Amino acid sequence: MKRTQFCEDWFFSEVVKPKEKITLPHDAMLQQGRAQEADTGTGGAFFLGGTYEYSKTFWAPQAWENQLVMLEFEGVYPHAHVFLNGKEVGSCQYGYSLFRVTLADFNYEAENQLTVKVDNSQLPNSRWYSGAGIYRPVWLLTSSRAHVEPDGIRVTTLGYQPAEISVDVAYQAANVSEVEVVVEIFDEGQKVAEQVGTKNIQIANAKLWSAETPHLYDCRVTLRTASAILDQQTARFGIRQISWSKSGLFVNGKSVLLKGGCIHHDNGILGARSYAESEYRRIKRLKEFGFNAIRSSHNPLCVSALDACDELGMYVMDETWDMWDVAKNPYDYAQDFKAHYAFDLASLVAKDYNHPSVILYSIANEITEPGKPEGLALADAIIQKLKQLDATRPITAGINLTLLFLSTLEKNPLDASDDVVAESQKMNSTAYNQMVYEMGNRMTMVAATPQADEVSQAIFDRLDIAGYNYAVSRYDEESQKHPDRLVIGTETYTYDLATVWPKVEKYPYLLGDFMWTAWDYLGEVGIGSWSYDSEDMGFNKTYPWLLSGAGAFDILGNDTAIAGAAAVIWGQRTTPYIGVCPVNHPGVVPTKAIWRGSNALPYWSYQGCEGNLAEIEVYTTAARVELFLNEECVATAPVEDFKAVFHTNYHAGTLKAVAYDQKGQIHSESQLQSADAQTQIRVQPETNTFQVGDIVYLAVDLTGENGEIECNRDTFLHVSVAGGELLAFGSANPKTEESFISGGYTTYYGRSQAVIRIMQPTVQITVKGAGLQTVTSCLTTV
Repeated sequence: MKRTQFCEDWFFSEVVKPKEKITLPHDAMLQQGRAQEADTGTGGAFFLGGTYEYSKTFWAPQAWENQLVMLEFEGVYPHAHVFLNGKEVGSCQYGYSLFRVTLADFNYEAENQLTVKVDNSQLPNSRWYSGAGIYRPVWLLTSSRAHVEPDGIRVTTLGYQPAEISVDVAYQAANVSEVEVVVEIFDEGQKVAEQVGTKNIQIANAKLWSAETPHLYDCRVTLRTASAILDQQTARFGIRQISWSKSGLFVNGKSVLLKGGCIHHDNGILGARSYAESEYRRIKRLKEFGFNAIRSSHNPLCVSALDACDELGMYVMDETWDMWDVAKNPYDYAQDFKAHYAFDLASLVAKDYNHPSVILYSIANEITEPGKPEGLALADAIIQKLKQLDATRPITAGINLTLLFLSTLEKNPLDASDDVVAESQKMNSTAYNQMVYEMGNRMTMVAATPQADEVSQAIFDRLDIAGYNYAVSRYDEESQKHPDRLVIGTETYTYDLATVWPKVEKYPYLLGDFMWTAWDYLGEVGIGSWSYDSEDMGFNKTYPWLLSGAGAFDILGNDTAIAGAAAVIWGQRTTPYIGVCPVNHPGVVPTKAIWRGSNALPYWSYQGCEGNLAEIEVYTTAARVELFLNEECVATAPVEDFKAVFHTNYHAGTLKAVAYDQKGQIHSESQLQSADAQTQIRVQPETNTFQVGDIVYLAVDLTGENGEIECNRDTFLHVSVAGGELLAFGSANPKTEESFISGGYTTYYGRSQAVIRIMQPTVQITVKGAGLQTVTSCLTTV
């Protein structure tokens, strides 16, 4: 079967608006923009909705008359209907499921019209920014009538000492008795095994797949007769076997602790558009800071992200839905769930089966249906269906025990959102921060009550592994209450990691932790944002808030102190990580948010802030830290929960942290440096080699002449590109009316980012900003 990318020369239009030529992937919602009155509200970051039409004209050769022709859509949000020459040929209701449509009845040796209609007019339909339209790639699949089915090769690891696999092949052929199936296994291009038929195969001297050793093989299946090759298809796989018991979770017999983070599907300034380069970049960045697992919250992960996880070594909890048949928003997927969940599960497993990175399925996030008998019956049906499709992976779900318990009550004692807004208007920042802290603690503590335990037991008894959202209060006693239960922290506050991780290492039944969240995202505005503006108190931020602010990495992929702390706690980083809380708001106490424990950043450069009080966080595994500013000792502080905190007045220069072990010996040290001399624009591509068609990320920063980031000189910049396409330009500013697709944006703490598509052998990027020297950077392809 031949796969051809089918993303170019499309036309996009909204109702009563002219057509625009585009290249997929495309995010219609990002293009529509935002408005204060938008029905998406805070969850969807005030983006507008609508109905859209995508169309493409293509030539159908006569040879297709005797072939199978299909289109594969990796994701269309939401309610997609596909038409060929005016006749509907397929549809998909769930915006995150991969689906295929078969094309026939062409106008041969002539032009044909493909149309995809997408309905995103009923809002809100998501609790976060969904994006809309054909936001993932599209592929054209062609083959002879005798062919291996798409996703028709399934490789299962039967054992790893010695390595043994089974290869199952689903195929179509007119005379099956005359068809021979040949299976070949390749290791980096070298054939290591071959056999006729689909008997089990042993692989000598096999290299096993794990997060630490992500080795991949290729399985090539050939359909042939005595006289001809009918079809060939190749599937990539890893030799990896999962097991779980009271002793923990094991990959190829080795105990695994999941150092995890939750991620949404958007790609920051690109909106929902999914490019292979974007997905790879995110996984690589997370891996650099010690993450070995991600939870795809709260929908199935895209193919290119799974490919990146396979290649780089990242375990995946692939999640299905944020709701079942009880709606969380007026127009969400609950209205279609029962009619389509079986298709969604089949699509999930077909996509995931050969990816060794996928080690867990999650069938829900924070649903309340399992609190009632009919909900448990639905859970039974979902679990049974998923086990029939794939019995090799354990099943979990992100269950919020507090919400499940409260759903059984007539009145929710924690439902005080109106009171919170009213009270926040009477409070100063300190009082508000205390209230926020207590709200977070209250949800965690309710999870530990006997009532929450009782109502959640039935669903946890049905799952292979219990997924706890915000229930760390249960961890110490869980083995006494439920000695046969395995537990994963499917969602925890980022600031809980310092106390949670030692428990994960201590208790065999605790398999790992997934912080909310590893990477910042669009929508759920302000849930993790700290603000220095008193009018932004309150849980629900108002327009023009844009970002959640909850990420260990911001939407550009820049690390914050939360990511630095995780790297230290997990042993990925051995030197101290220094985070500095912004010093350009003297005398103002920031209002905090439940989903963030620190707003510190790894920079020490705030021009015009000499003498302002600075709060400095140093993360380390050492016993104590001594802090120096320009070679003068500021103070010495003990390390508690991997952190030492200092206060001093800001002065430009060198900030150095020296960590000492229990014996007083130097453990390690790190330093931050201020930007010096004239502030300038720096344009720096993240990769060194380029080819036409590549997607390239460029850091567009304000720095001193020494290359250090300047945090207090934020400027509106304008980017133009010759020889390429500017896909997006923006910063991590959580509250703005600026647009990622306008070409102009204001830096945030000195940083911004451009994403371009290379269209010609030489690309020229020009960046201008008031009071700054214009910079032109050239990229040349190889």
